[in-house]
Amino acid sequence: MSSTSGLLSLVAGRPAGEGSAPPRVQKFGSVMLILGCLAVMSGGCAFKAPPGRASAGMSAMVVDRQPYRIRVGDALDVRFYKTPELNIEKVPVRNDGKISLDLVGDVQAAGLGTDQLSDNLRSAYSRELEEPRIVVIVREFGGQVFVGGEVGKPAALKYVEGMTALQAVQGVGGFTDTASLENAILIRRTSDRYEGYRLFLKEALSGEDYTQDVALEPNDVVFIPKSRIANVNLAVKQYVTNNIPTIPIALPAF
Repeated sequence: MSSTSGLLSLVAGRPAGEGSAPPRVQKFGSVMLILGCLAVMSGGCAFKAPPGRASAGMSAMVVDRQPYRIRVGDALDVRFYKTPELNIEKVPVRNDGKISLDLVGDVQAAGLGTDQLSDNLRSAYSRELEEPRIVVIVREFGGQVFVGGEVGKPAALKYVEGMTALQAVQGVGGFTDTASLENAILIRRTSDRYEGYRLFLKEALSGEDYTQDVALEPNDVVFIPKSRIANVNLAVKQYVTNNIPTIPIALPAF
């Protein structure tokens, strides 16, 4: 197998010559493939960002005021105040959105607030326990945020509730000198497709529009393309400077 096909297999999340990779590896490979495609598209010309401008409803200032909804990948503590022997820590929310508990089996958790899930568990356990008192606490937030393009060190960051686009960029070393702050891209996965948004991070940094520093969600992709001048300089280097032959110059002897 050629090195090229091996590389493509690796990017796609599957070792060369083997079968399907685990779902988590496939998801990571798919995101890295998206970042690679964006980098290729932005390398030779001015990058065309999605026309959709991030809305004010996506800003951290608005999202922070909304009640938290449990997500896939979160880890939950379930506490029983009358029967502490049933307490369980770091229960993972599975990909199907459910958690598994003693006595009641699988219970839907994703998409619910902690108070709502607590009420549902009290109802479920009332068939086994007398007047159960149950509280659910989000111990860890699940998922990652992927940051690539013209940043110090492209990487996958562990998701933290309330993380914004600018905070994620700073977490990977900040913008490079060739970054375009007017054409940042947010790629967000919905239930059945990917959606792209254009982020005017320059306006957020200048204070003109703080809402452009959007609140991120698990598995978001933030891509920072090259600026127009950076693309021009790259083209000059690739097609002009690198093709000019070196002419030896003889210095006069003194």
